[in-house]
Amino acid sequence: MSAIIILTISSLLILFFGFSKQRGVILPLSFIALIASFAMLAMGNNFWSEYLTNMISIQSSSKSFALLICAIAICIFPFFHELIKRGNEELADFIGIILLSIVGAIVMVSYQNMMTLFLGIEILSIAMYVLAGANRRSVNSNEASIKYFILGSFASAILLFGIALYYAATGSLSIINPKLINSELYQFSLLIIFSGFSFKVALAPFHFWVADVYQGTPTLFVTVMATIVKIAGFGALAQFVLSQNSVLPSWINWFFALIILASMFIGNIFAYSQSSVKRILAFSSVVQSGFILMGIINLDANNSWSLIYYLTAYALASIVTFIVVYFVEEQSGSDHLDSFAGLSKSNPVLAVVMSIALISLAGVPLTAGFMSKLYVLRNINSIGFTALMVIALVLAAVSFYYYFKIINAMFSPSGDRRWSVHFSYSAVLVFITIAIIFLGVMPGVLHGFLG
Repeated sequence: MSAIIILTISSLLILFFGFSKQRGVILPLSFIALIASFAMLAMGNNFWSEYLTNMISIQSSSKSFALLICAIAICIFPFFHELIKRGNEELADFIGIILLSIVGAIVMVSYQNMMTLFLGIEILSIAMYVLAGANRRSVNSNEASIKYFILGSFASAILLFGIALYYAATGSLSIINPKLINSELYQFSLLIIFSGFSFKVALAPFHFWVADVYQGTPTLFVTVMATIVKIAGFGALAQFVLSQNSVLPSWINWFFALIILASMFIGNIFAYSQSSVKRILAFSSVVQSGFILMGIINLDANNSWSLIYYLTAYALASIVTFIVVYFVEEQSGSDHLDSFAGLSKSNPVLAVVMSIALISLAGVPLTAGFMSKLYVLRNINSIGFTALMVIALVLAAVSFYYYFKIINAMFSPSGDRRWSVHFSYSAVLVFITIAIIFLGVMPGVLHGFLG
């Protein structure tokens, strides 16, 4: 639990330094906190765990999810220096809130009772509501924050109702070895709880907020939404499914299959008609959520690796795509497809890394995205969901069209804009892109990295 303590104290210190205008220490302190938290998690330090008995436990899969959250945050944080460099000190002050959101994310993937889960979700959600409206001078940012807050509060209420039903059915808030008292009430509580989860991770039909929120939120903060929130949401859902495997009804997998198909169809349909790259990526995330949910079908300790691998591949590709969108948006004033015209000519590094990230999202061979899809598809095929596997393959191929739209725009000969990006940022993007390819060629390496 040391990681949670470190991140909480660091977030409060960063908020203090932000208010006192001593912003030079914000990023160094953030990095120290994240690296220290990662090290504590990797070493399995459970200091203070005795005070959190039956609340939080970081072990086995929860440890992998927590490590992944910290690792992805470390990849994102270098780019926050842009906020200070460009004079966006107000946005830089929100870095402390991002650290607090990571605390909520770690709590979400390591909970042992339902109220701890709700606490983690609310810590993460409140932080995201604030980040969505961080740019107070932007009407779109304010609108995104209000929409996200209203709809998120509604989803939290649904989840809390599901938790109450779960307690009524089992007589306990613990997710470990529940004692069923009312089976029908228990099954109904599952529907409500899964509906609450679906909103948080943008699964259809609870996805309707994602495009507006992604477009209005400052792009660097969208990167956090698209990665850490996704990992936390699916990690929490995975922990619930793993703990309830012995009592889950047989229809759950079919329910998941229906949600998967709806997410893939709806996400693809809406992504086709978009001209904003952020909106394309938003609806693409709905499709990706469908694929991630495949990793939860028939989930157990032996096949949980496919889920963790997919989340890793998706998060790395999302970092690259949204960071490139940020640079283009900052220097052109728009995230429209036309704004990306000529990017390959003026800054080939940005064009290449984003192209690789997009084809990874599409599932092209020799990328982590391909191997991650292969793992989850193999998983559902092994339990007889062959039709779902075939449909998913077709929809994955179809999704390449709107990813190619972005690639085609970047390599278009038109456009005379010049994109200037500091070498250090380009180096980080190249490093992440190499990791995408490396994990696609040698996926087993991730096992040793996350324990």
